[in-house]
Amino acid sequence: MAVINVTSGSQAILTLSNVDLAGAEPGATNGLVIPLLQDVSVSTQPGTVRYSTLDSTSSSAFTTVMENEISFNMLLDEATFFGLDSPGGVNSVTDNGLWSTSNSKSEIYFSIAFEGADSGDYFLKGQGFIGGLAPSASIDQAVWISPGTIIVNGDLTKDTV
Repeated sequence: MAVINVTSGSQAILTLSNVDLAGAEPGATNGLVIPLLQDVSVSTQPGTVRYSTLDSTSSSAFTTVMENEISFNMLLDEATFFGLDSPGGVNSVTDNGLWSTSNSKSEIYFSIAFEGADSGDYFLKGQGFIGGLAPSASIDQAVWISPGTIIVNGDLTKDTV
């Protein structure tokens, strides 16, 4: 059985784009790769409805649509959070940064690579909205760190580079 190793700096690559899904794939030319990820969680959970009937001592359940979310923590740099000083590229997520993209409620495309950007490596892709940004710094932590979330709009899809 193969092991997914996330200790190397080449692992867990989160790429964002507003252009199209291909622009957010690992290694895409114009994709914004979120630097300095500390951890990433991929959450996929079916909704459930529980009900009871008088002839049973236990409840029953059925599943509904999936609730998908990507959450992460990152060290922030100015360009990633606020965007580029001189925008004009193809990808407005890179130009405007995470904060403006989240604030404007712009839908983005994303991929999260599990092994890297080499041919044959697996990744998940989809589209959604950036949320959960909460930058903080303290005397004990002299860098800006922020959580972030991608609220997935639709399905997560498995693909290979």
